[in-house]
Amino acid sequence: MSARRRQQRGLTLPELLVALFVFALISSVGVYVLRLAVEGREQLTDTDASLREWQLARIIMRQDLMQLVDRTVRDEFGEPQPGPMIGGLGFSGRTPEAGETPLVGFVRGGWANYDAATPRSTLQYVEYLLKDDDIVRRTRPYLDDARDLPERDRALFLNVEDVSFEFLLGETSRGLDWSEDWPAGATAAPRALRLRFKSEKFGEIEQLFWIGAVGGAVQ
Repeated sequence: MSARRRQQRGLTLPELLVALFVFALISSVGVYVLRLAVEGREQLTDTDASLREWQLARIIMRQDLMQLVDRTVRDEFGEPQPGPMIGGLGFSGRTPEAGETPLVGFVRGGWANYDAATPRSTLQYVEYLLKDDDIVRRTRPYLDDARDLPERDRALFLNVEDVSFEFLLGETSRGLDWSEDWPAGATAAPRALRLRFKSEKFGEIEQLFWIGAVGGAVQ
């Protein structure tokens, strides 16, 4: 066979099949890696969005508790509540709605009313409750409760379980003394509030909110 004919010789069928197999293998690996990258990016985006929502929820709770005021309210039967904050068994006199578990309620200040455009107080009653599997922030237009009063709900922490609120009584030689109920014999607000729950995505979560000094009930 001459040198010219050897230079013009093409691929044999086995060589072509091997080349196609190698190309298909490289393509499959490339597609798999690309899919992993896309899925990883989607998971990071979803996790980042969840973290932002949780940070916002924590900021809302912190601002509510920082503006806690010494103002008691009346329940739906016209009876005054025992203190500026109620939680746990403190809600026993309130008729719960189906699928809801009240957790804590109090009055906060700082409800913006620009140029006194609305004939209402700058105080606002805030209640946190477990509604189905979500921790919800509920407000109402008036401080004292009444039947058929319109309410506004905002879900803060979604798809949670084993939710508990604890109230700081004080400090002992064994450490911090927490109570699951409030007022727990006290008429003032607790020094701090601890929120615990479990999330399918993030596991066990604990949030600690220091309350500090409680302001007066300024209108």
